[in-house]
Amino acid sequence: MTPRDRSDLFRLVYRSRSAIAGSPAEVQRIVGAIVAASQHRNAGAGVTGAMLFASLHFVQALEGPASAVEAIFDRICCDLRHTGIEVVECGPVLEPAFGSGPMSHLVPDADAGALLDRLDSEAECVEAAAAAMKLMLALLQTTAAGQDREPIPFMRAS
Repeated sequence: MTPRDRSDLFRLVYRSRSAIAGSPAEVQRIVGAIVAASQHRNAGAGVTGAMLFASLHFVQALEGPASAVEAIFDRICCDLRHTGIEVVECGPVLEPAFGSGPMSHLVPDADAGALLDRLDSEAECVEAAAAAMKLMLALLQTTAAGQDREPIPFMRAS
């Protein structure tokens, strides 16, 4: 991946409800496939970011050239594995928040998953954006600090 021109650094953060059906193992397999495809596409487009998934929700941040981020988001909006897609942050930024990798997959613990559930119903859009970014950045720091260990997915029975 080549260094990107920061004069066109754009961030889009959205949240959505998962429409993926199946057992927890099947859902995690599908999410893993989504992450793998996203990493490949994002790398080719010069986009970085992070995706947080709990049993009911996706929160994803995309950073890169505005046209590339918007094209990726257009594809996401057509993906039937999401419902209720809501943009919680969108616009130019001065510095990247998610490093240089094409897509970090963040697996929340029970507390983070419960926070995502509350964001769906309790938070105003601005509060949701701030809380989602804070949670993703905290999980990235935790993952970076413990790179030798594999995160344990949190899945709640519906």
